[in-house]
Amino acid sequence: MRMIVLAAGQGKRLRPLTDDRPKALVPFLGRPLLDWTLTAARENGLSDIIVVGGYKSERLARPEIQVVDNAAYASTTMVGSLMVAEPWFGTEFVMSYGDIAYRPEVLRAVLASTAEIGVVVDLDWQAYWERRFGDPLRDAESLRMAPDGTIRSIGRTVDRVEDVQGQYIGLVVFRGRGVKALRRAWVRAKTDASYRRPILGHRNGLDQLAMTDVLDDLTTGDVPIMAIPIHGGWVEIDTPEDIVAGEERWSVAASPPGLVDPAPAESKVVESKVAETGAGDPGASGLANPGPSEVGVFRVRPAHRPTPR
Repeated sequence: MRMIVLAAGQGKRLRPLTDDRPKALVPFLGRPLLDWTLTAARENGLSDIIVVGGYKSERLARPEIQVVDNAAYASTTMVGSLMVAEPWFGTEFVMSYGDIAYRPEVLRAVLASTAEIGVVVDLDWQAYWERRFGDPLRDAESLRMAPDGTIRSIGRTVDRVEDVQGQYIGLVVFRGRGVKALRRAWVRAKTDASYRRPILGHRNGLDQLAMTDVLDDLTTGDVPIMAIPIHGGWVEIDTPEDIVAGEERWSVAASPPGLVDPAPAESKVVESKVAETGAGDPGASGLANPGPSEVGVFRVRPAHRPTPR
C-alpha cells in the first residue's frame, strides 16, 4: 500500500510560522506535522510514501519519502495536488492531508478497512469544533450516512448540526474500483471545465474544486463510499489557535477506533482497554475521548451517533 501526502500548501493563516516552511512542517508538540504522519505510516508498515509539495517544497525532503512538485500549488486545491500524484496511484493508496496529525491507530483502522473507497470520519467532532470555532456550524459541512455506514452526502452547506453525523478529517483509502472511480471523476471535472459547466455540479472553476466535492460526486456512483469511524485521535492545524486546541485534544486519554455496526436493530457495545498516553508520544494508543463512566468502553450506534459531523 502506498501513501500520498498532500503537502503543497503555504498556510497563510499560520504566518509567521509558515514564512520559511510549508504548512506541513509547522511544529505540533515539538515535531513537524509531516513527521507525525510518517511515524503513523512507519508504525503501520508503510514505506512507499509520496509527498506532493509546492510552497518551499525543498524543505520537505527526507530520506524515506519521494517529493513530487505541484508547480501550480498557489492556484489549485487539494484535488489539484492529488492529481499531480496520479501516476503513483497504482491499484490502491491512502491519501492523507498534510495539515493534520493522527495517532497510528487511526491509520491502522484505515488499513483494516476493506472498503474500495473508505473515508475516515470522526464521530466525536462537535466539542472539538466548538473549541476551534465557537459555533461549530461556522465550518460545518454535511456528512450523512446510511445505516450500513455508506456515506450518502458529504461537503455540502448545512445549517443544522443534525445534518453532520461525522467530521471528514482528510484521510481516505482508494482500492481497485475506487481508484478507477476517482480517475473517472477527474475526467468528468475537466470535461465540465472545458464546457464551462459547474464542476461536478459544485464549483465554478476547476481551481476551486474541493476534495469533498469529488467525494460527494462519487456518492452517486457504483462504488460505495464507506465511513471509517473514529473517536478523536487526530487534529487539524489551520491557525495558531488550532495548535493550542490540538495540544489540548491530543493530551486526552483515548480508546481504539470503532467500526460502524451494520446490524440495523440493536447497538453494539465494544470493549477495549484504554491506555494512558503521553501528550507528545506519537505511538500512544487510543482514539476516543470516553466520558468518566465509559473509560475502557466505547459505544457505537448502528449507523452513527445522532449529533456530530
